Amino acid sequence: MGGGPLVVIVLSHRHPGQVTRLVNRIRSGADTVAVVHHDPSGEPLTLRPASDVALIPDARPCQWGRLSLVEAQWRSLRWVAANIPEFSWALLISGQDYPIRPITAIEQELAASPYDAYLRHFAVTSDPGADTDPWQAVTRRRYVRKRRLPGTHRSVPLPFARRHPYRDGVGLYVGDMWFNLSAATVHGMLADPLADRLLRYLRYAPIPDETFVCSMALNARPARSVANDSRRFIRWGAGASHPEVITAAHLDELRDSDAFFARKIDVSANPQIPDLLDQIAADHGSAS
Repeated sequence: MGGGPLVVIVLSHRHPGQVTRLVNRIRSGADTVAVVHHDPSGEPLTLRPASDVALIPDARPCQWGRLSLVEAQWRSLRWVAANIPEFSWALLISGQDYPIRPITAIEQELAASPYDAYLRHFAVTSDPGADTDPWQAVTRRRYVRKRRLPGTHRSVPLPFARRHPYRDGVGLYVGDMWFNLSAATVHGMLADPLADRLLRYLRYAPIPDETFVCSMALNARPARSVANDSRRFIRWGAGASHPEVITAAHLDELRDSDAFFARKIDVSANPQIPDLLDQIAADHGSAS
């Protein structure tokens, strides 16, 4: 799959200097555009638009675990499709992610990819006996037998299943919110009436960002070829609800990884990390 520019969508809300460095790395590609959705309730961003940098207009606050994160994804994809119609792929990262491959290498791999999308995902069926991972049971309860109380982060268990859209051939899929989608997949999703049904349903579901894009991409008709891999380097501590912050202790694993981006870094705590990750990307480039 070839085509036009690669688009990297950045959802950010803090560390404006870190976001600026990230955007400058994204701009090092041969034909890549950085599109930034910056939470207006966070620290002000001084980044200026350019031919390869765009700021989503009228960006809205995003709250963890709420539909506002999904809406930011969706509005960003709509903006990209309307304003960069020749794009080839759209990738979503956070302002705390950072490339560990040369952007040109990511461009080349995706241009030659046999896949339509890269998404870490699980199918969640109505049969618990088909589960292969404990997360499937957790998300079955989360998306079918729980309801988030309006205006809060609190969700309550229900003694019965909600009337949900996962029927009549529509499957429930869960996974990372960080996606890599071909232009054909994005355009198909934007035109699919399933989106409105899911958005209405997920308004009262906990953690909707872990299911919306996965369910849209995996329910596509005709079916898309989706690699079960988000190409993100992420490490979780035991029982942690957020990924570990990347430190020098991760460097050996990062060198061996085929991920596009590391998630997540904090330059205020580890100011040397971007330089170390730049070196890993350079080493990847020289080895290819």
